[in-house]
This record gives sequence, C-alpha cells and structure tokens, in this order.
Amino acid sequence: MNYAEFLGWFIILPLALVTLKSLKEFRNNRRYFLGIIFFCSIALIYTSPWDNYLVYKGVWTYSNNVVWGKIGYVPIEEYAFMVLQTVLAGLFLLIFMRNSREEKMTWSAKGLGCSFLFLIYGGYLYYTKQSVYGGLILMWAFPPLAIQWSLGSKVLVKHIRQWLIPWALLTVYLCLSDSFAIDAGIWSITDETRSGFDLGNLPVEEALFFALTNLFVMQGLLLWRKCRFEF
Repeated sequence: MNYAEFLGWFIILPLALVTLKSLKEFRNNRRYFLGIIFFCSIALIYTSPWDNYLVYKGVWTYSNNVVWGKIGYVPIEEYAFMVLQTVLAGLFLLIFMRNSREEKMTWSAKGLGCSFLFLIYGGYLYYTKQSVYGGLILMWAFPPLAIQWSLGSKVLVKHIRQWLIPWALLTVYLCLSDSFAIDAGIWSITDETRSGFDLGNLPVEEALFFALTNLFVMQGLLLWRKCRFEF
C-alpha cells in the first residue's frame, strides 16, 4: 500500500461517510463550514514548515516508492493529510455539537499559564535529547494552545461534553490508522529522535501528535461559533 491508497481507505472513506451525515447541517451552519476552510488554511500554513523541518532532521522518513512526489522535504500526500484530517475533525465534531447562544470569550491567565507547561516540558525533552520528536511536538503546540486557552478556556470547559467524546474517538481511530501505516512501511519514526515508549507498534509521540492536532481543530471550531471576545 502506498501513501495515496492509505489516504483513500483510512481518511477519505470515513470523511465521505461523515460528510453524508453532516450535509443536512450545512444550511444552518454555513459560518461553521467557513471555519473549517479557515482552519484548513491555518493547518497548511502553520504545520508545513514544521513538518518539513521534521523530515529534514530525520525525525520521520518515508520511501520514495510509496509517494507521488514531494514539495520541499515532505510528500505531496502529507499536505493532503493536513487538510483532510482538519475537515474530518471539523465535520465529526459537528455531529456531536449542539446549537447554542453566542457567548463571550474572556481573558484567562490560568489558561495561558497551562499552555506554557507544553513549551517548558517540550523544550526540556528537546534539549536533553530524551525525545526530540516529543519536544518538537509540544513546543509546536504551544502557540495554538496559548491562543485558545487564554481566550476561550471558560467556554471550552463549559462545553466539554460537546468536544471531548469526538476528540477521543477520532484520536483513537487515527492512532490505529497510523499504526497500520507504520506496520505497512509507508512511513517510520527514527529511533534516535523518540523516547522509545510505544503503544503496540505506535510511538507515543505519534499518539501525542494526533491528540493535539485534533484538539486544535475541535476546540478552535467550537470557539469559532462563539467568537465574541471581551476583556
């Protein structure tokens, strides 16, 4: 199986099913669908340089015979994955989300402080070489978490039931899919750049990556629907 076939079976197929389920919501949630487009753009702009750096540093590798080509250091299919995962997460969340009145988002110093823990621990893992990959993930996660938690932590906690279940389900699914891809040799994580802790054949850093990316998208889209901000 090559990378494109993996995307077809494990991402595009479930995306098609979720799309059919959420089509009836389009008329009443056009602003939400615009939010999905916005977050797809953010995913490409923010993740692409970071992902290219990972490949450049040898954190993860792939065989040329399983990809169509590459832009920079990263396979074309990887860029497609960024967009498709964002759409999948957004539409899957919509199935669980309930319409509610717009709420104000207020500044939270505690939310910002919690996000700094990711930056601090990520820097520790990276510079001590205990997990270069894990450190890079946590430091990369800091800016979006800082924005979301400092401005919207109260709203996110209030509506935790709306995003926690879809976040957990999709994260588990993508981890299982990732495990299959690694086993099939589509990509691999370099031993020297990770902690060595595995969930089956899945490096714990990969589980962390999918947990955080799904969190960015789902929390961000929930806040997108409640975007009135007041200090």
